[in-house]
Amino acid sequence: MIINSKWLAKYTPIPYDKKELEARLTALGLEAVLRENPAEKLDTVVVAKVLEVGKHPNADKLTVCKVDNGAAVLDVVCGASNVSAGQKVPLALVGTRFSNGIEIKSAKIRGIRSVGMLCAEDELGISDDHSGIMILDCDAEIGTKLKDYLDRNGATYDIDLTPNRPDCTSHIGVARDIALLTGGELKKPVISLHEADKPVAAEITIEIQNAQACPRYVARLIKGVKIGPSPKWMRDALRGVGLRSINNVVDAANYVLLETGQPLHTFDYRDIEGQKIVVRNARNGEEVETLDGVHRELTEDILLICDALKPVAVAGIMGLANSEIKDDTTDILIESAYFDPGTIRKGSRMLALQTEASYRFERGADPEGTIYAANRVTQLIQELAGGEIYRGLVDAYPRSIVYPRVKIRFHKVNGLIGIDIDKEWTVRLLKGLGCDIVGQTDEFIEVISPSWRPDLEREVDYIEEVVRVYGMETVPACERLQVTPDPVGDPTYALIEELRARIGGYGYTETYCNSLVSQEQAHFTIEPVQAVKLCNPLNQEMAYLRTSMIPGLLLVAKRNFNRRNFDLNLFELGNVQHLDPEFETRTRETLRLALLISGNLEEMHWGQALRQNDLFVLKGIVEVLAEEYGIRNLAFKVQEHPDYENLIRVIDGEVALGYIGQLNPGNMKRDWDIEQAVFIMEIDAMPLILSLNRDRRYRPLPVYPSIERDISIVLPEDIPVAQVIAKIREKGGQYLTNVKFYDLYKGKNIDKGLKSFTFNLVFQAEEKTLQDSEIDEIMQVVYQTLEKELNAKLR
Repeated sequence: MIINSKWLAKYTPIPYDKKELEARLTALGLEAVLRENPAEKLDTVVVAKVLEVGKHPNADKLTVCKVDNGAAVLDVVCGASNVSAGQKVPLALVGTRFSNGIEIKSAKIRGIRSVGMLCAEDELGISDDHSGIMILDCDAEIGTKLKDYLDRNGATYDIDLTPNRPDCTSHIGVARDIALLTGGELKKPVISLHEADKPVAAEITIEIQNAQACPRYVARLIKGVKIGPSPKWMRDALRGVGLRSINNVVDAANYVLLETGQPLHTFDYRDIEGQKIVVRNARNGEEVETLDGVHRELTEDILLICDALKPVAVAGIMGLANSEIKDDTTDILIESAYFDPGTIRKGSRMLALQTEASYRFERGADPEGTIYAANRVTQLIQELAGGEIYRGLVDAYPRSIVYPRVKIRFHKVNGLIGIDIDKEWTVRLLKGLGCDIVGQTDEFIEVISPSWRPDLEREVDYIEEVVRVYGMETVPACERLQVTPDPVGDPTYALIEELRARIGGYGYTETYCNSLVSQEQAHFTIEPVQAVKLCNPLNQEMAYLRTSMIPGLLLVAKRNFNRRNFDLNLFELGNVQHLDPEFETRTRETLRLALLISGNLEEMHWGQALRQNDLFVLKGIVEVLAEEYGIRNLAFKVQEHPDYENLIRVIDGEVALGYIGQLNPGNMKRDWDIEQAVFIMEIDAMPLILSLNRDRRYRPLPVYPSIERDISIVLPEDIPVAQVIAKIREKGGQYLTNVKFYDLYKGKNIDKGLKSFTFNLVFQAEEKTLQDSEIDEIMQVVYQTLEKELNAKLR
């Protein structure tokens, strides 16, 4: 990014000299390097005035000029076609040595002695323009060294911007930062348009087929312009940042680009077929010729601007040759759009083509700056090239962009920076950044981030802005820094490792799966959540962060099945992510424990029959973990889901922990090429870990004997066993120590729609031997409760 200090001064006062401005910009995070004046080492190049221009007697393309350098009138032979009497020009005196090694000498050229040389911009190192000699301002003082003359046109800086600062890809953006530093006012050009009564909407329509890649497209129309050279002030401004003047219309668009940071494009309106602009993706193999004269083959990932019949521009990168501004152009369609940064970045890389426009769109232009830039360039074109501006503009904005709402706490600002920052200064800074203040107290200030700062999303981003402008150099250094290692460490980490070791001890093999998955795998979840998509994925198979652990385990299982390893007990402990607007980062991360079992539960053995893995193995794992970690309100609830043949929700009171289930065999065959029954479990690990009760106390063996009673009941088929156990515990009294469910029966002697449960109840007291009569009373209460509340009958 190149800026010019004279150009900056149009928008805010610059109270620094050129070297101090370089240092101030760098301290603000805009790493600036002052460009050396191209004429700094050319002490013998001076401002001269052309007095006369005569034809060379011995050469048709040469002229003989009388030039006044302030000390003498010299004869200089010149080959430039643009030289004329009265001009102020740079004159290289005899003895001048250029950087390419050429030295100017007094010599005869076709029989006429020439003393010196009139210079073009490329010969001076100012630009690559060799179309003619450089024409200086009329008020340039004759005899002045050219380097002193160029200094009055401002200093030029190269700014190495970080990708998160698209707002400073313009002079207004840099001026805004300088105004924050100096407390000065930021003055943007005031726009005043003289429009005709003819509405632009009657001349052009906009159709956006990919609103994600092009959220906003603005168009204006101006007719009857006259293409010609730009005025000197604009040529000088563009030259000051290394751009060559083309014509008044293209120059106006480039000027506004560098002024506002908003890329613009001007089309020859007569080349727009059907009075229509269509924004669509290219077709694979579609070919276009860009303005640089290169024929390019496109893919469907590249966004195009088209008319009703053909492409007219590669969106956000470069226009096409079939609609460029020509010398006889009279009607101009102006484009001012906002394109998705990732789309433009991908297109630019695929075409190996980076332009001033793509440089800005890749970083994130200002969606709300499109209209201002369109009006600004329209105003300039009318001033420079005349024409009639059609009334209004066409603004295709299908879905308004919502900007982050952030609360900045003053104590958090001071805590992170390490010093007390004045609250009023902080508020002034936020206003200077362009924030819309929507709430303020003595404790915090709440703002909506400005549209030109996509990097300001969280509280910490604003705290960084505070210290950036306040000045890192003004934050006092700590006199003594001591770092003491924490001997305890993170207790949560230890608990996670304990859980990992426990599952491994159950005989399960740990896996480590990729956290980047495809779109299909990202949507393989029980709960409907929105997956986090990467801005620049390596490929479409790794374009999303995983929302579930199960797809990764299925890939491991498939790999094992393909190698004839059919008996699997796998687990993984890791994080999953999904979008959640309630979080500061708008992304929720959850630690999950996932198990996958298939095939035989144990290895083949002569002494026992084989047992297949099933859903109840996983249910047992959940119950054991709940017992070990102190979850007392564990419950299971049947749920329907198309990806599962059987699915059971795991609940802790009112909190959903996860689920266990058998995957649908048909879907497994179709989507994963797996023909074997697969059972999975996935639960949130943190509630389990944080419920761990480490207060384990020794209890002596009971002194008094226990009494056991069995109870068999018949009840409706839809009542789960957990509900029955809960009722038994509720009415079992203080002496009930254990309830064990050990038999389920449906069949002969049991009516249809009913089932039989059998439970073993254990009663025991610590202070006495229980009597049968006491237990009989308790059992009677249990019978009555089950009969009344669950419609159960004794069997």
